[in-house]
Amino acid sequence: MSNLQKEFTTFHNTIKLGTYDENKALRDKRDLLINELSLALKDEKIPGTEIALTFTKIDLGSYAMKTGVVPDGGDYDIDVGVIFNVTRDQYDSHALKKLVFDKLNKQHNRTVEYNRPCITVKYAAGYHVDVAVYCTEGNERYIAWGKQHNKSTHSWWEADPEGLKNWVNNVDSDTERRTQFRRIARYLKKWKGKHFSDSGNIAPPSIGLTIQARNSFIYDQGSDLNALIGVVKGIKSKFLQMWDSESQSFKWSIEQDLPVKPYKNVYYKMTIGQQDVFYKRIDSLLQALEQAINEDSDVETSKILRKVFGKDFPLVEDVRATSVAPYVSTGNNA
Repeated sequence: MSNLQKEFTTFHNTIKLGTYDENKALRDKRDLLINELSLALKDEKIPGTEIALTFTKIDLGSYAMKTGVVPDGGDYDIDVGVIFNVTRDQYDSHALKKLVFDKLNKQHNRTVEYNRPCITVKYAAGYHVDVAVYCTEGNERYIAWGKQHNKSTHSWWEADPEGLKNWVNNVDSDTERRTQFRRIARYLKKWKGKHFSDSGNIAPPSIGLTIQARNSFIYDQGSDLNALIGVVKGIKSKFLQMWDSESQSFKWSIEQDLPVKPYKNVYYKMTIGQQDVFYKRIDSLLQALEQAINEDSDVETSKILRKVFGKDFPLVEDVRATSVAPYVSTGNNA
C-alpha cells in the first residue's frame, strides 16, 4: 500500500492560501471595499431617526475558516459580512441590501451583482468580494436574503455567521487533528476546481464540502490519503436516489443543512441532474483514491493522484528508469 504522505504535505503547502491575517493581498482587497462602503454611507441615517447608519465587519468564508486554497485561474473569492446597527423593524431587508448595492455600484473598474445571499463585487484584477448584509438584535444576527427584482422573495433570515466559523474551526481540540482536517478540506476544494470546470454543471459549494468533511472526518495519523478516503465515503453515503419527473428516471440527490441558523440546505442551487453529476464524480473520486492507496508502486500512486488533483500534486520519479547508467559510445569500431 502507498499513501505518499510526504508528497501530500508538499501538495498542501503549494495549494494552501492563508487567512486574512496571514495574507496581506487578501486583507488589502477586503479592506479597500469595506472602507469605500463606510465612506459612502457616512451621511446615512437610520430611517426616522438622527442616528448614523453604521456597521461592523465580520470575516467569512474559507479564509476565515482556515481552509482556503490558491484558486485556479486566479479568481480569489473573498467573503465578508457587514452587520448594521439596525433591527428588522428599523430597516426593510430589501431596502438595506439595495442601499449597499447602490453604494458599491458606482465604480467603472468592476461589476456588481445582486444575489440572494449576498452582493458580489467582481474586479478585472482577478478577484471578487461577496458581501453579506446583516442586521442585529441583541445577540442575534439576521441576513438580508432575496432576489434583486423580486421583493416578495426578500426577508430577514436568522443567521449565525460567527457560529458557523466556530463550528468549522473547532472540529477538534487537538492541533494536529484540526490541521489534518483543514488539509482534507483543501484537497476536496482542489479536486472540485479541477473536475467541475465544465460549463452547465454547477459545482457543489465549498461550504457544503467543508461541512460534510467535518461531519465525516476521522483523524488518521500519518496518512492524509486514508483520512480523505474516509471523508469521501461519508459524502457518498449521504446521497439518496430520487425520482426525477423531468427525465423520468431515478437520480442521485443530496441535501446538507447548515449546522447553525438559518439551517438552510447548502445545495439549494443545484438541480437534481446536477446533484446526480456530483454523485458520479464523488464515486469516481472514491474509486481513484482507493486504487491509489492499494498500489504497490509510489510512482503509479502519484500518477493517479495527479489525475485527481492536477499537476500541483508531485510526481514520484521512477528510480528504475533513472538508476541505469546510460550507454555512451566511445567512437571506436568493434
